[in-house]
Amino acid sequence: MKFIHSYKTVLLISALMASALFLQACGGSPDVQEPERPLAVSTALAQSEVTPATHTFPASVVSTQEARLSTIVMGTITQLDVNEGDRVRRGEVVARIKDDQIRAQLMQIQAAKLQASAGYELAAASFRRITNLFEQESATRHELDEVTAAYNMAKAQLEMLDASEQEVREMLAYTVIRAPFDGVVSRKFMRTGDLAAPGHPIVTLSSPGLLKVRAHLPESLVSGIQPGDVVRYSIPAAGMELQEVALTRINSTGDQMSRQFSAEALLPFSADTTGVRPGMFASLHLSVTDDPAIFIPQTALVHRGQLTGIYAVTESNQAVLRWVRTGREHEGRVEIISGLREGERYISELESPVRQGQLLSW
Repeated sequence: MKFIHSYKTVLLISALMASALFLQACGGSPDVQEPERPLAVSTALAQSEVTPATHTFPASVVSTQEARLSTIVMGTITQLDVNEGDRVRRGEVVARIKDDQIRAQLMQIQAAKLQASAGYELAAASFRRITNLFEQESATRHELDEVTAAYNMAKAQLEMLDASEQEVREMLAYTVIRAPFDGVVSRKFMRTGDLAAPGHPIVTLSSPGLLKVRAHLPESLVSGIQPGDVVRYSIPAAGMELQEVALTRINSTGDQMSRQFSAEALLPFSADTTGVRPGMFASLHLSVTDDPAIFIPQTALVHRGQLTGIYAVTESNQAVLRWVRTGREHEGRVEIISGLREGERYISELESPVRQGQLLSW
């Protein structure tokens, strides 16, 4: 029995060896894997460049001729019939202020002036008479000095009342507010019955002719622009978008609180600007040259939720996903603020899926 069992074992081993030799002869090798083939991609080197950047600032349409009408006297407004949008002619009465006290003061001055005028005529007659007598040696020096002093005092009193009357008449003139030019009431600050005070505007009058766009610019941009530079403006309410115009004025003194400088551009008078009105909202677009920055095509970006990344290429030609922070967009490209350095290679177009660590060729 032992002999039969050993004989079966020898046959089994012989069969296994024969199978192995057969597989080897047929070239079978089940554990051998083919090498990974590199993925063909389009790459580029990150380079910094200087590009024009467009900055947009809120602006307003204002009239080239604008006046805030106010008064130098304090009093109640008795007449203010104009409303915003009304047209007025030059010299037309816009508002009246109560002038009873000023007229009473004028009457007092006029009464005192009559009295002073009579005294002046009497003093002048006495001065002429005593002067003639003194020349004929019929009056003393003392009499001449007295009459001369009385004459000068009467004359000075009359001149003082004349100046007071002129001043009061000017104050009386300020109680009637007239339009300094043909225009439109663009803003109304007070109503009939309100108390007018010096320095407080009653209405704003604007000329409907030439208009301009006014914006306030930060101090960082003022040094890079000057009058005559071509900019663009938009007035949405008038259907005007990105129209070119030249800057006409830049204020050389900025606001101390906001650190901003006003800039103005005169709008051309044409059929396109007929629908523009003072007070409309506008935008001023400035194109300035910014500092060098790295821009890459938007086709190179990888979006994963709220994260944005790119595939950088290592020295061993492998893809590495790297998160980046983006900035401005310009002509189909985007600025890379951080996450990519100048001179690094990256995949510029993601034409097919890329795996982290995948071998690349270009």
